[in-house]
This record gives sequence, C-alpha cells and structure tokens, in this order.
Amino acid sequence: MATPSNFTYGLGNPKVTTITKPGQTLPTTKAANPVKSTPKGAVIDKEVQKAIDDANKTIGAAEKALQDFINSQSASSGGGNTSTGLTYEQQLALQRQQQDADRALAEAAKPTLALDTFKATLGLIFGKEESNKSYVSKLYQLTSGFYKTGSTTEEAINLALYQAENENAIPEFTSRFKGIFALRDAKQKGAAITVPTIAEFFATEAKMGEVLRTAGLGDLATENFLGDIIGQQKSVNEVASLISDVFNAIDYAPKELKETLSTYFPGVDRVSIAKAILTGPEGAQALSQKVKGVSVISAAQQYGMNVDLPTAIDIANRGYDYNAALTGYGQVASLGRANTIAEFGGGKFTQQQAQNAVFMKNISDLGQISSLKETEQARFAGESGTMKGSFSTGYLNKGSSAGQF
Repeated sequence: MATPSNFTYGLGNPKVTTITKPGQTLPTTKAANPVKSTPKGAVIDKEVQKAIDDANKTIGAAEKALQDFINSQSASSGGGNTSTGLTYEQQLALQRQQQDADRALAEAAKPTLALDTFKATLGLIFGKEESNKSYVSKLYQLTSGFYKTGSTTEEAINLALYQAENENAIPEFTSRFKGIFALRDAKQKGAAITVPTIAEFFATEAKMGEVLRTAGLGDLATENFLGDIIGQQKSVNEVASLISDVFNAIDYAPKELKETLSTYFPGVDRVSIAKAILTGPEGAQALSQKVKGVSVISAAQQYGMNVDLPTAIDIANRGYDYNAALTGYGQVASLGRANTIAEFGGGKFTQQQAQNAVFMKNISDLGQISSLKETEQARFAGESGTMKGSFSTGYLNKGSSAGQF
C-alpha cells in the first residue's frame, strides 16, 4: 500500500520546492501560473512573445507530466483516491520539470530589448547603414543579455563590444574599434587616460575627420586611419595642433625651407607627410619645436653655415622664424672677417661667437666685436687719414669702402 501524502490535487499544478526521502510525503505548495500577459518592463515584439511562448510550453509540459501521473495513480486505485503518495524518483523528476518551468518563467519576466529599439539605437550611434549589416543579429544577442541585467541600451552595446572582442565573436565589428582597445590596453599598463565609450569614440572620430577635411586631407578621414590616431592617444585638439602648427608650416614653407624640412619629415606628397606626422609617437608641441628648429637650420644653410638641431631650436625659441633667422645669419656672415682681424693680434673670433652675438646677445662676444671694429677703424684711418664706411647695422660692415667690415 502506498504511503499516504498531503499532496492535494485539483488546485492547479503544485510547485515542488523540496525533495522528500523515500517513504516521505510531498508537501503542497503554491501553484505556478503560466505567463498570460506581458512581463513588466518588456516591449511587445516577436522576441518578447517568443520568450513568453517558450515559458508557457515548459510550464505546460510540467503540468501534463503531473496530470499523467495523477491519472495513472487514479487508475491504479480504481479512481477513488487522488491522495496517493509519490516515490522519491517521481518527486525528483517532477521537481526538475518544475525548475525548468521556473527558469523559463523568470527569464520571460526580465526586461527584453526589442530588436527594433536596438537597431534604432545602433543607427543613432553608427549610422543607418551600419545597423543593417550582417553582424547586427549576433551583436543583438550579446547586447540583450546585458540589457536584461539592468544596463541601458548604450551601456549594453559597450559591454557587448568587449565580450565580442574577448570571444572573437564579431571580428568585423570589433576591428572597427581598434582605437578603443588600444587605449584600454594602454590604461591597463598604467597610462593616465580615459577609455571612450562607443558613442564618445564616434564623436571624436567625426571631429577629427572634419579637421582633416578642412586642411584638404579628406583622403585620410577614414575609419581605419582615424582609429589609428585615436589609438595613439591623440585627442581632437592634438590633431588640430598637429595640422595647424606642424603640417601647415611644412605645407606653406618657402621652396628652400621645404627642401630642408623634407629631410626631417620625409614623404612623397603632402598626404604621406601628414600621415607620418599624425601617427608618429611625437606630440604637437615637440613636432612644432622641431619644425621651428629646422627653419633656423635652413636659414643658416642659405649662407653656407651648419647648425645642430638643439642649437637651432634654442634660437627659434628666442623668437626667430625662418625669415628672421635669414636676417640674423646675414649678420653672422658679415662678421666673417672678424676672425682674421682677431688673428692679427694673436686672438680668435669664431662663427659660434658671431652666432652667439647675433642671436643670443652674448655680452662677451658683443664686446669683442666692438673691440675688433675699433682696431679695423684705427688701421684704415692711419692708412687713409680719414674714416669711411657705414656701421649703421651696429656690426662691422663687409660692404664698407673703409675695409672688409
């Protein structure tokens, strides 16, 4: 004879929450209700309806299994006793069915991201064409999982991006955002930077593209190239400075200066020069200083003089652009005979001293120039008995009729 049970039939399918040991009875619990209406927070579309239908099918299967068991027990007892107890194995099977139904019900009750809502959000961020690409269905599946746990649509898309990259699930999607991953990797290594969201990435990309198009470099305003720039930790302001302070200085330079600059900023055309500048490791300030220094070097070369880059940058930082440096090196050249005059008295006056006098306003070198002027003047005054020439520049004048200066 079967063990009596407090299991009560006829009140809907009981929800099994515990398993009794063999010989024990199964307690009566509250019945589980099929999903008859839309879960709170869900948006009615085909995806939501499918989740509801699946939950109801699972619950229905549990109900049918229970009813079949009830009928078999009723038949074996002649139909007069519906309080027959369940064996341990029967209880276990019934509980598993009920757990499946509970899980389906819980899943259906979660907020569900509607496909049209997802595509609309994707279109706002990526553009309408992007939202119709083949990878969107896979991205939707990843995004829906994060949305159900409470993330907003945009947050869920950002989280899905990292999951897709980690699983190599949507390479055509993740490769689009290599700049984001480059910044993330740099931040993980200790760089004090902010990793942008997808929306922020698109906004930065659009502004950079506008800067390039304004400079006549629209060929570089591509997703791939702009992603490289962002990955180099360059901001919109940095790109704007690189164009205005570096690229334009090269692009608009006089012929002689452009030839000198080409040895420091090689490129077969303006686009390749811009590309090298924008993706290089140096920032706008360092490159701007370099261009100014090269401008001084080029001015010196017009007079057959050589100057190293650090010295040239120092001169440039004192306010000498290419044209001012040309004037300055003209003055240095006019002091070319100063060393010969100095050697007459057993001394020396070098090109470096002349350069220091003109650009650095070195007091010692300026004093020596003054002394050499007096020596030259006295020598020619003694020979001709009169003073001739012009010293209006403040330096010995090479073109003077009264000597070499």
